[in-house]
Amino acid sequence: MGRMSNRDLMEKFILFVNDFLGIEKPCKIRLTVDRKDIKTTAYYNIEDNFACIYIKDRAIMDILRSVAHELVHHKQNERGDLTGLAEEGDDGSPIENEANAKAGEIIRVFGKQNPDIYTNNQ
Repeated sequence: MGRMSNRDLMEKFILFVNDFLGIEKPCKIRLTVDRKDIKTTAYYNIEDNFACIYIKDRAIMDILRSVAHELVHHKQNERGDLTGLAEEGDDGSPIENEANAKAGEIIRVFGKQNPDIYTNNQ
């Protein structure tokens, strides 16, 4: 069997993350190549349960890590941990540290089962 397409890999990854984190209500995810839509590589909107991920010129593994990071924020929101205060998103905050650490763990676990994430290019 050949490599998965990036689209198939992304769909499989999102299902994996939802299951891994025990997400109860799906998060809307938008992939964009338009820089006017986004200032960083990704963001999560707590009111709309919506994540936007910038994908242009990024490796699939990096995109998947961004998706995992934002889905951790979605799970934090489901748990009631997010209030919308700007400092929650500060570098080194407990909220950001959890999202960074958990996203790394998710990538490692998924990557063992799906080594294509290390070889597929955008």
